[in-house]
Amino acid sequence: MKLVVNAEILKDMVSRAVKGAGNNKLIPITSLMKIQQSENGFELVTTDATNYLYVKEDKIVGDDFYAVVPVDVFSKLISKVTSETVALNIKNNILIVTANGSYSIELPLDENGEAIKYPEPFEQYKKFKDSECIINRSTVGVILETVKPALATTLENPCYTGYYVGDKIVATDTYKIASMDVELFGTNMSYLISPELMNLLAVMSEEKIEVYFKDNDIIFKTDNCIIVGKVMEGIEEYAIEAISSLVDTEFDSKCKIPKAPLLQLLDRLSLFVGTYDKNAVRLTFTKDGLQVESKASSGVEIIKYVDSQNFREFTCLVDISMLTQEVKAIQSDVIELYYGEDNAIKFVDGSITIIVALLEDEVEE
Repeated sequence: MKLVVNAEILKDMVSRAVKGAGNNKLIPITSLMKIQQSENGFELVTTDATNYLYVKEDKIVGDDFYAVVPVDVFSKLISKVTSETVALNIKNNILIVTANGSYSIELPLDENGEAIKYPEPFEQYKKFKDSECIINRSTVGVILETVKPALATTLENPCYTGYYVGDKIVATDTYKIASMDVELFGTNMSYLISPELMNLLAVMSEEKIEVYFKDNDIIFKTDNCIIVGKVMEGIEEYAIEAISSLVDTEFDSKCKIPKAPLLQLLDRLSLFVGTYDKNAVRLTFTKDGLQVESKASSGVEIIKYVDSQNFREFTCLVDISMLTQEVKAIQSDVIELYYGEDNAIKFVDGSITIIVALLEDEVEE
């Protein structure tokens, strides 16, 4: 079997396909990539053992070809070639890559000494005709920029490591909440989508993405990319009603402050937040602007409001890292900040609402 591919096309496909590889040393298939040319076109496939990523190209002309290769060495080699084409050839279970020179990659074998056959989870779905909905890649981009930072990254409550996707999109680690007022799938059902699966959607290059559901499987499809994944378990443990109640909490006072100067302020002030401060900074809403200071008052700055409504004097403590992370997630140049409640502050940016929990008073001791 031999196949010749334009180097730039192959580079682009490999750079996208590699994002689907889990590279889990305990699960060998996650460190492998399938390369196939057939009547259905040219495709690369990777997996993390739960989600499968297919990157496709129908403009490659050549003989049928099939190989399962180590994703790490193959992707690194292809990224470094400068030739116009890359030739792939298999001899005696060795993949010979001919580009600037000739490179031999030993192909992994199964327990019977035969070339590995890659799983084909998409085969059973090829007869699907009508998608259940269409989502926009640009919406996914907003989710990854603004909602993702609120996801839990530890497993105390596994359900909170995923996105709640229903009549709104929500992420929380129980200390901060990000809610996007968008019904992504347009169905009456709610799902938990893993961060790995949501991240994979960024690999897709086309704006319109078809979505199909089958039991616990979910398929995202464009002309040149397919993702076959699974929805997460545990949605019944997701406290969406309590979370929604917090998101909808009314605040009496609000102000608007410029984002860039606030981030610069927080960056400078972080130099004066010591170990015994437990990462806390004090926010004081004054008539002149928002005052931000370290607990020891060794760093103090005031940033003027762009606008202020229903001003009231108010002081609170907040985790500076958490605050910085969520301010960065806001897309607008001017931040709309609500305050006055004793448990949280709230940011609103169009359809995005972000809640950041306040620290307890004992932090001041």
